Amino acid sequence: MSEHTPPPLPPGDPYQPPAGNAPPPVDDGNEGSVGAGIAICLALMLLGGPALGVILRLLMSLLSTAGINLYSLMWLPIGLGPILLPVVAGIWFTRKGLRKTAKGVWLGFAIAIGLVLLLVAACFGILAGSNFH
Repeated sequence: MSEHTPPPLPPGDPYQPPAGNAPPPVDDGNEGSVGAGIAICLALMLLGGPALGVILRLLMSLLSTAGINLYSLMWLPIGLGPILLPVVAGIWFTRKGLRKTAKGVWLGFAIAIGLVLLLVAACFGILAGSNFH
């Protein structure tokens, strides 16, 4: 059976088809991977702090040759690096359009925070019966 198609419109006809009938925009479907986001988050938290420390140490040695001493400020980014790097990565992946990878980064960050809270609760429970001494 042949499919019925409407006849073509005359050249000067003002009729415009509704916008809802337009085909959806072509999406390449690359939104990343949740597993890759979790791996990126954990790698940033475990390896990002030491890498940031090495970079800052090199920067401080360059600044010290110029007579600028900022060694007391070096510990602040090293301590906050494992917390800030996954947040920056999550925002970056979200803006880049890799939604699943960004979800993985945020999920990995939530897993790490949950593990820290469980560790603190376990240590508090162990020390609660010992008068904290």
